[in-house]
Amino acid sequence: MVAKPRSSSNHIQSCAPQPIFVGVDVSKDWIDIADGSGRCIRVPNAPAAIAKAFRGPWSCCENLVCEATGGYERALMKVASDLGLPLRRIHPNRVRAFARATGRLAKTDALDASILARYAAFTAKETPAPLPSAKAQQLADTVSRLTQLKDLRQAETCRAKRATDLLVKQSLAVIMAAIDGQIETVQKALDALIAADPVLSRKADLIRSCKGVGPRSAQAILAMLPEIGTLDRRRIAALVGVAPIDAASGSSLHRAKIGGGRKALRDILFMAALSASSHNPTFKQFYERLRSSGKPHKVALIAVLRKLIVTLNAMIKSDQPFKSALT
Repeated sequence: MVAKPRSSSNHIQSCAPQPIFVGVDVSKDWIDIADGSGRCIRVPNAPAAIAKAFRGPWSCCENLVCEATGGYERALMKVASDLGLPLRRIHPNRVRAFARATGRLAKTDALDASILARYAAFTAKETPAPLPSAKAQQLADTVSRLTQLKDLRQAETCRAKRATDLLVKQSLAVIMAAIDGQIETVQKALDALIAADPVLSRKADLIRSCKGVGPRSAQAILAMLPEIGTLDRRRIAALVGVAPIDAASGSSLHRAKIGGGRKALRDILFMAALSASSHNPTFKQFYERLRSSGKPHKVALIAVLRKLIVTLNAMIKSDQPFKSALT
């Protein structure tokens, strides 16, 4: 019988005299689970086996950490949701930097789980990002598949332009026709998924009210940035990777740069910023002011992108369509 979710710190304290921090290294077929005391076990990467492993003292863990693996952690996410476990998904780069900082250069599944347990203790006071719901995960998967199909269509189009052999041209035409059919099918499913959910539909309408943001950009934002409308302007810009990062030490001063964040989303929104800087009066004026002050074209566009995502975040937070006052 699955235990009921609980969030009370008093319950955690009653389960164990000391806080328990757990790290989980996720692989395709199994997961390694470790805690700060050195205990480590391996179980199949399946909900039933994972739930069984967390029916003991680990059910009272104060912080549970795994790396984002591109989907293999979904069984763990389901169990964490069912049991009310405080699971956090961490970018692998942060974990490897932590491992190097603590002198752990060797890398095995068991060692990775142990490092993750230590990282769980180190980050216990950080505010965890909410795990995606089943609906949000479905939306993200659908948008990801649509992007893959469009990228594949572009690649085949480039090959077709270079092809000279008749058989090759015919083969490419058949494949592109099949891809076009799949793009249409997936796009219809994506539109239906958003339309069927009142919250997603409302957010999509608000985002589209900003001239320059097309349907693909709106869908990408909903799928890749579910936090929109819940964070302040600085954190939302950092998530997209358009917050300027200062680089100054002593007498050395370097130009601030952007980095990190969600690159796939940033690439899509760059095109939205390009459109907004030409067709949305608010962003066009902002872009032209930057250019007239000497900012290079790309620097000005990144500033427009940052202003755009901050504006959209404010629109979702206030549940108001685009207005010049918001910017």
